[in-house]
Amino acid sequence: MWLLRLLALSSVLLTENPRAVPAVDWPGLWGPTRNGTTSGRFGPIGKVDVVWRRPVAGGYSEIAVHNGRAFTMELRDGADFVVALDAATGREQWSVRVGPTYKGHGGSDDGPISTPAVSGNDLFALGPHGQLIAVDVATGRERWRHDLVDAFGATAPTWGFAASPLIEGSLVIVPTGGAKSRGLLAFDRATGKLAWNAAVAQTTAYASAVGMTIGGIRQIVAVATDRVFAVTPSDGRLLWSAPGPGGTGEVSNSVLPLDDGRLLLSTWEESVLVHVSQKDGAFSTREVWRSNRLRNANGPTLYRNGFLYGFAGSFLICMDAQTQQVMWRERTGAATLIGVGDEVVVLGDGSGELQIASTSPDGIVVRHRARVLEPGIRSVTGPSFADGRLYVRNLREIVAVRMN
Repeated sequence: MWLLRLLALSSVLLTENPRAVPAVDWPGLWGPTRNGTTSGRFGPIGKVDVVWRRPVAGGYSEIAVHNGRAFTMELRDGADFVVALDAATGREQWSVRVGPTYKGHGGSDDGPISTPAVSGNDLFALGPHGQLIAVDVATGRERWRHDLVDAFGATAPTWGFAASPLIEGSLVIVPTGGAKSRGLLAFDRATGKLAWNAAVAQTTAYASAVGMTIGGIRQIVAVATDRVFAVTPSDGRLLWSAPGPGGTGEVSNSVLPLDDGRLLLSTWEESVLVHVSQKDGAFSTREVWRSNRLRNANGPTLYRNGFLYGFAGSFLICMDAQTQQVMWRERTGAATLIGVGDEVVVLGDGSGELQIASTSPDGIVVRHRARVLEPGIRSVTGPSFADGRLYVRNLREIVAVRMN
């Protein structure tokens, strides 16, 4: 159960024919906009074909996909690496050592946790010991690195650093916590120089920062147990701050923006809806509701047309985001969830089973079901979808699959 308190952390391919939809990347944790959804779509859903399968020794990163390459972090030969693969074949193109492997403890497994983030020719990866590195996408050449503990006073979370770097314009942004931490850190993408920092939240967390627009103003939102807050991307100036979700653990899931300034905060005990409003340039916040009907999971909760789709233990549920009414619940077992076009993809934790389903407030209809990973091996990494393929992994293998 240790890992279910850790990650906020991540394959079906469209047949290459004229009906295939345009390619859409999955450039980092939880997809293009860090909300677990993509505008990419499946083609005709038929038999699942394995495109490629490759073994790994450990690690929990999602597969980030950009311009025909797939990127992830994995354990090998006693060290944690960030790795680039040919997305179509799975062949390795380069690998960069991030640092000594993170040793599991308290029942955990060895290996890296965070998902790399990629944009243009820049890739950023955060190791569980706090090494932040910048890598050239084309060559694998390391450009710069920082030790967030030694250089910026960060305290490592209980299970290691797990946040995925956020790329925002010319900056790359990572949250840190602890009594001596400099807080949310923004670095120049090209040079690695610290552009600004915002020490607002004090507690450590695993949640990644998210870029969003509220009240017409672009902002970076971060959350820890004690605070949820937003700053301006240009200089880190505080826009607003509110009490965090609380609870006994370190927050795993990033803030999920709904609409009209509503933000969902999730912990392993409950979910909290916060409303952020702006008037005459000043922001205010209020807690709208707090419910244990919808709780944290190893992937995102999805928001569609006024309804939330997520997990409460072993049940996938649909909840009205305004009234908190649970419209239905389906026993899926522990799993991760992403949205692909109008469908959802559910990957079982340990079963190796992948489900593609249609959901609405009226219920869930499974369109396809297939076992794509070896059963009995824990898979708490969410699927990724890009160029028509789904990429999935567990602690021992990475698999790309497509529909045929």
